[in-house]
Amino acid sequence: MKYEYPACKTVDVTEEWFGTKLPDPYAWLKQAGDPQVLDFVARENAFTDAWFDADRLQAKIARLKEEKLPELFYSLVRFGDGYLATERREGKPFIRIVDADLKPVADFPKIPALEGYDVFAVTPNPADEAVLCIQCQKFGAARPSVAVCHNETWEILGRMDGIFSYCWSKKDGCLYYSSTEDNAKTQESVTSVYRFHPASRETTLVYREPAYAIFGMVSDSEDGSFVTAKICKDYCLAKWVAIDTESGQVQTLTETDVEWEYIDTIDGRHCFITLSEAANGAVIAIDASGERTVLLPESERILEGGFSCGGRLYAFAKQDVSSRLIDIESGAEVALPSDMGALSYVGSGREQVFLHFESFVDAPQLLSFDGRELKAVLRTSGQTHPQIVVEQRFAPSAGDGTPIPYYLVRRKDEKADGRAPALMYGYGGYNGGMPPWYQEMVTMTSIPAWVERGGIYVHCNLRGGNEYGPRWHEAGMRREKRHCFEDFIGIAEQLIADGWTAAGRIGICGCSNGGLLMSALVTMRPDLWGCVIDSVPHTDMIHFAEDDRGPMYVTEYGNPRESEEMFEYLLSYSPYHNVKEVCYPPVYVQTGERDNNVPPYHGKKFAARMQAANQSDSPILLRVLAEGSHDRGRGEVFWRTIAEMQVFLETALMKE
Repeated sequence: MKYEYPACKTVDVTEEWFGTKLPDPYAWLKQAGDPQVLDFVARENAFTDAWFDADRLQAKIARLKEEKLPELFYSLVRFGDGYLATERREGKPFIRIVDADLKPVADFPKIPALEGYDVFAVTPNPADEAVLCIQCQKFGAARPSVAVCHNETWEILGRMDGIFSYCWSKKDGCLYYSSTEDNAKTQESVTSVYRFHPASRETTLVYREPAYAIFGMVSDSEDGSFVTAKICKDYCLAKWVAIDTESGQVQTLTETDVEWEYIDTIDGRHCFITLSEAANGAVIAIDASGERTVLLPESERILEGGFSCGGRLYAFAKQDVSSRLIDIESGAEVALPSDMGALSYVGSGREQVFLHFESFVDAPQLLSFDGRELKAVLRTSGQTHPQIVVEQRFAPSAGDGTPIPYYLVRRKDEKADGRAPALMYGYGGYNGGMPPWYQEMVTMTSIPAWVERGGIYVHCNLRGGNEYGPRWHEAGMRREKRHCFEDFIGIAEQLIADGWTAAGRIGICGCSNGGLLMSALVTMRPDLWGCVIDSVPHTDMIHFAEDDRGPMYVTEYGNPRESEEMFEYLLSYSPYHNVKEVCYPPVYVQTGERDNNVPPYHGKKFAARMQAANQSDSPILLRVLAEGSHDRGRGEVFWRTIAEMQVFLETALMKE
């Protein structure tokens, strides 16, 4: 049947761009608080409510809660004899106090003066644990804040809004933080580093970058002698400075914008991974005179970060996407639980660091590392999946034929007869790699559970990420952005050619930049997909630069106003502008009214235009979360949203 969607008016709005007249019939949906827009959202949500079977949805919610894995800490900070641990519950960060063995002691108390704020992290001042830094965000605010307070009286000593990064200095007991002032209309973006002294409550400007910079990241050295500041010019290149916390002197470490990652400062030498001088990464040390020494030369492994432990340096690396851990002094690899997994830093203990590990068949676990061996200290599940096979394969991009890596996760006895429902995930942007995981992050689908039910899971490592260093990112940004979409299509076509699935049997999902990917894929190749989960997506690539985060995002996508060529390139794939009167597969678009990363008009305009144009009897659903941010909601709203996504997938792909 063809659906009768809620009525949605169109307006006669046409803009001219470089001589091209561009109609925008749903421009009015940009005004989130307008009564007519609110009425449209209410009717769309009611339509989506009615599409789902209430009993099936409630059963799914109950099952999700019953089967969910225990929470695992993703941040640990030393506090007293134990730690402050951050975990995520029902889509929301949660802080608890744990002892030296990571056993819960108490929940971190609510701070009266921060009522209405979500607390993401709590970091004690290493020079005085009576003083805490609280990373938080007022619900609906565009960017996070930090508040410095006493941990007994809860008096707020200082609060700074719009803060991207902060750190305490162990030596002077001051809080260093970065702040960025930008203007979407003028495309100006200025980044500064400040120092806040808790005793005097004074704030001092330490460094201001005169050139365009979209944000800054600060890090304290393990011995507290330096704070390094990464002044980001885009999501890849940055300028680096080092601040001597005793003298306040600022040393410029790079004369040009580079792709470096800070590890630590040892004996006055600043240690970095450089991907500018070495395509796959090398480790260098810079002394006070600026002289450089190579500590670990380039190899076939892609270096991406590191840490110090017991006076030695270690580097995170990727080998064909999967994680490796390298002793920088010897160059030797530390054995991990699996060769196809993901390793990340969680925090430092007194004589060890904590790391997070997971794979497609290994549930998330917390490891301790003392410089000699890795030990599992917390596991979320002891279940094994011997009947599942994980293979890394390569497919030619549908555009230029470049080999694109992907993981195929399937049962050992799965037959290549074209009948298996496939779930595909991709991102491809912002220099962010997508290593293996146990649970798909958008729909929260358990990869082993999906495969054991007869599906296959396909994890796509598209250009635009950093899986193969800077060159991989650069090949999927600005005027190369279409490569991301073509890469994904190439993998899907390869799966079909190999007999693992068939057109119309493929479910695809993504969020944010991955939502742009989903929106572009459904407008480019609607014939391939069995259903689409499109979460918090960018869809209007002509107007995104005018959004609050526009000055940051133009470094990745390009600015449509910079030239006719850039405008035409963005228009060529802008999903909202490429909706046509054709048969579309089932699509579930989800956004949030309080999303300041990607404003909700992107999802609203796209869904409205898709509903008006769709020639098939497949549903185009829009779910707008009234209190939703750049996420899938929180609390019971989170559970319902995840349940809707999973039911939508199963209805389209796993028909009895």
